[in-house]
Amino acid sequence: MSWTSTDDVIGSWIGDDAPTNTAQVQVWIDRAERMLRQRFTTLQTRIDEGEPDLLETVKDTVSAMVQRVFRNPEGIRQTSVTTGPFSEQRTYGGNQPGALYIADEEAGALTGRVVSGAYEIDPLIGYTYPGSGPVIL
Repeated sequence: MSWTSTDDVIGSWIGDDAPTNTAQVQVWIDRAERMLRQRFTTLQTRIDEGEPDLLETVKDTVSAMVQRVFRNPEGIRQTSVTTGPFSEQRTYGGNQPGALYIADEEAGALTGRVVSGAYEIDPLIGYTYPGSGPVIL
């Protein structure tokens, strides 16, 4: 059973270079969904139980995973084209350009955990200053 259709992937494509070979898109959808099933073993159960927005989040994640592969199938990190005095450079982001992978933000959305690069710890929470009551922040 597939959660994501080829229409989901192609329909959310930005730009004029959307893939036209739906059979090939389906191959990559199947691979992406297998990867999700292996990493998030309770995903189908959570979808069946009706967890809000989870099915749509899965579709968004699979679409993004597949689109990353199709946008950079050779796995190129950087390109540069020079014509006369003009040059154009493009750098592809991510640790694995062109590869099928789950981004940290996508994994966070599927688990319900917010992925953040920074956090704060207040060492004075609950501290009582001499001669006063608890600190209320």
